[in-house]
Amino acid sequence: MALRVFDKIWHQTLGRPYRLARTVDVGRGPVVVLLHGIGRSGQVWEYLVDELEPLGARVVAYDLLGFGDSPKPDWLDYNADDHTRAVIASLEKLKLTEPALLVGHSMGCLVAVRVAHLRPDLVKHLVLYEMPIYKGLPAKLRYRLRTNWYLRFYRRLTQYQPTFNAENARLAERLASKVAGLEVTADTWQPFIKSLEHTIIEQTTANDIKQLVTPMDVVYGSFDMLVIRGQPQQFFGSDSDKVAVHSVRAGHAISRRASRFLAQRVRAALQPEADVVG
Repeated sequence: MALRVFDKIWHQTLGRPYRLARTVDVGRGPVVVLLHGIGRSGQVWEYLVDELEPLGARVVAYDLLGFGDSPKPDWLDYNADDHTRAVIASLEKLKLTEPALLVGHSMGCLVAVRVAHLRPDLVKHLVLYEMPIYKGLPAKLRYRLRTNWYLRFYRRLTQYQPTFNAENARLAERLASKVAGLEVTADTWQPFIKSLEHTIIEQTTANDIKQLVTPMDVVYGSFDMLVIRGQPQQFFGSDSDKVAVHSVRAGHAISRRASRFLAQRVRAALQPEADVVG
C-alpha cells in the first residue's frame, strides 16, 4: 500500500521518471547500452554481451519500462516519451563521463532514437537492429500494402482488453510461436498492448531520426518479416551520410550470427580507426 502511495505521488503526481532494472552491467570503459524490443527483456542480449566482452567496454542491458524486472505502472500510456524518460533517468544514474553508445532491437530502436533526439549529449552513436519504421516511408504500393497489413494486425491486438485472461494467454502463446523470444505474461500484458499502440503504431521515429546529428548504423535482418527496408535518404533525410545501412542473415531475433555482426559495428564506433569489415 505504501509503495502504491509513493508511486502515485512521486511518479504520477510529481512526474518523476522511473529508473530501469539492469539485467547486465559488466566491464569497464566506454559505456554500451542495450535496449530490447517489445515483450522481451534484457536477457535477449546474451550472445551480444559475450561478443562485446573483448572490446574493453562497460556493457549495460536494461529491462524497458513494463518488462522484465523494471516497474510496471498501470496508469502509464507506455508511449515513446514514457520509455525514453525512464532510459534517460537510468543513463543519468550511471554518471557517464562521456556519451554512451546505444544499441536497440526492434522497439528498442525507436526508444534509442528518441533518447538521442531529446538528449544528444548522452549518445555518441546508435546501432539500430531491425528498426520497425512504419511512417515516413516512400509512397510506393509495396510499402503501403505491407504497412497496412502490419498496422491492421497490431491494431487487432490492441483491441483486446488490458487484462490477461485465458483468451489473451492463448493469443500470447501464438505470438510467441511466431516471433522468436516474445514473452508476454499477466504482468507484462498491459505494457505490451500499450507499448504496441503508443510506441510502435503511433511512432515518432520518422521525424526524430531526420533531425539527429548522431551517427548511426542501421542493421536489417534479411529474413525479418516484421520490418520494412528502404534507402537511407528515404528514411533519414538529406543528411543520410551519417547513416550506414547493413544487412545480416537473420530473422527478427538476436541470433549468434547477428550478435557477431552487431559487435563489429560497436567496435567500429568505439574504435573508428580499426579496420572492421561489415
